[in-house]
Amino acid sequence: MPKVLVANRGEITIRILRAAEELGWETATLFTDGDTSHTTFANEAVKLDAVSDFLNVQRVVEIAKSIDCTHIHPGYGFLSESPVLAAECAAAVPPIVFIGPSIETLRIASDKMLSRELASSTNVNIAAGTRVSTSDDVRAFVAKVGYPVMIKALDGGGGRGIRVVEQENTLEESFKRCMGESPSHQLFVEKALTGPGWKHIEVQIIGDGQGGVAHLWERECSVQRRFQKIVEAAPSSLPRSAIQPLFDASLKLATKLQYKGLGTFEYLVNAQTLEWAFLEINPRVQVEHTITEEITNLDLVRSLFLLSLPSTTLSSLGISSDLFPPHGYAIQLRITAEDPLQGFRLSPGKITPADITWPAGRGVRIDTWLNTGPGTALAPSWTVGTDFDSLLAKIIVRGATFAEATQKGLRALREFRLAGEVTTNVELLAGVLSHASWQAGKIHTLWLESSLDEVMGLGKEALGSRVTTKGVAVEDLGVVAAAAKSSSSATVMLQPGAVFNLSFTPEGTTDVVKHTVSLSSLAHNAFPDQLSGTLLTSLIPTPLSFNIAQSSSAAISSAAGVELADPNNASHIGSPLTGKLVEMHPALTAEDGPREVKKGDTLAVLSVMKMESSVLAPFSGVVERKGKGLKAGIIINEGTLLAVLNPVEKSRL
Repeated sequence: MPKVLVANRGEITIRILRAAEELGWETATLFTDGDTSHTTFANEAVKLDAVSDFLNVQRVVEIAKSIDCTHIHPGYGFLSESPVLAAECAAAVPPIVFIGPSIETLRIASDKMLSRELASSTNVNIAAGTRVSTSDDVRAFVAKVGYPVMIKALDGGGGRGIRVVEQENTLEESFKRCMGESPSHQLFVEKALTGPGWKHIEVQIIGDGQGGVAHLWERECSVQRRFQKIVEAAPSSLPRSAIQPLFDASLKLATKLQYKGLGTFEYLVNAQTLEWAFLEINPRVQVEHTITEEITNLDLVRSLFLLSLPSTTLSSLGISSDLFPPHGYAIQLRITAEDPLQGFRLSPGKITPADITWPAGRGVRIDTWLNTGPGTALAPSWTVGTDFDSLLAKIIVRGATFAEATQKGLRALREFRLAGEVTTNVELLAGVLSHASWQAGKIHTLWLESSLDEVMGLGKEALGSRVTTKGVAVEDLGVVAAAAKSSSSATVMLQPGAVFNLSFTPEGTTDVVKHTVSLSSLAHNAFPDQLSGTLLTSLIPTPLSFNIAQSSSAAISSAAGVELADPNNASHIGSPLTGKLVEMHPALTAEDGPREVKKGDTLAVLSVMKMESSVLAPFSGVVERKGKGLKAGIIINEGTLLAVLNPVEKSRL
């Protein structure tokens, strides 16, 4: 009996494990501390020493051999595009079957420049571009083609390692951030085809490695933030005359590669001029494979497993482009733990089953890692942290028409609930589906960022029409549930009239200052998550309204010995988000020497989900000191003090 190691985590691992079980295969997977939901769907699970081991080829193959796996499925991300993993599988004794394309296909497809060269050699349109090693190389390219340009990591993906540069003053920092987000530290630059008219279209290809290739229609992925897809639809709103050249190009490239398995061939298409250019090949199952499954009624993951067996062909599986015309329309909505109003900042925290209400009904599908397999003994809880992608779930809806699918998506978003401390992008998703540009098919790749305020307003309005029950808004029922959940674990019920003694002892002294605090009223009691109301205190004579909310970053273990920034002190520069501290400005690290920084200088760089964010100096000044306990490599929470920065006169800088 075949036995597969799914070398991944999260919702895609659950999806793959379920498909393997349906085929009667034995299953195994990998996990790390605090991230185990997918393991409950496998027959066997092996713990990794560190998150980085998901990228350790030798360790993954060693585990597969030690538990007698016959196959490895890489999922998406991590090692899914690694020709090294495929080669190590082939070299194992006995050989392990890598479920995916050939080593040579992965070598080309995993390198964006080699993919471009392949496209050029087969007369497939590409945008002007070149490899670059330094920021001066980028400047030389700009001198030839002009702004805007796009700097990309050769091995980037999921929005990582990509920056659009529109002017000289952002070039250097963009180059550094792309280099930092590239595992191989290899970059290239190309003329940016972005803005009104430009859509992101991808073609789903399947091949048997024996000359048989077919397309399974296309997906439109133009709703993006920071070049990562958020909402996808299939098929595209473009006319068939604009899509057919993409099918032809994809089949030509796939045939040249003797493609085996699933592959996504990506393009930019101008809806106004019908100009188009090849972008890249993703030689793996995609996050958005779900909507292709919905419009073709073909299980892509099952098909990929079957193609890994000897002598299986597309013909033997009954697969050809002609046999799978699209049936209706499908939309995928990615629910992420992010705050769109705070620059899509990660919202870490803990989630329990009691926090979630999932939508259901005809034509609604949920793929999520907030899940457990049958027979799980312990009540689960899940932690959203900085190590992995912010994706919580995918809501996939299907309708006979695009309008019906859109309406079904809005209904599903109204049914979805997530109580507790984690913020999501659900309002954003509802706003996208409510927007006239979406409904008219007039979305482009920069549309979301340029329309964000309007989209959020529409989303709030759309979700504001949620159902009420006996005069009580369903939204309020979540608050009641949260309060009940919190109260059930509390040792003291907080009630109006409760009096507390408050004692202060200044550090370094033995003096004690005593005060009392009395709760005069409570508006919202979900302690310890949230508490609001009014109080009386001997500190000041007038009543105070208050709101206490536990920081969502409390679920993330941060470095000891750091200090919090004082939000009332303009000289305190605090971290705007939770993440790994990657680097600091020399003014923060030098024992001696200049400590002056200019407005806009990068004070610190934080890595969150493998993407780097710069914390800029809000004004010119002199660094009095850095925050306590700071050093590269530690995890810090939102609000951690980075530096005390004292402003100085412009003439001094």
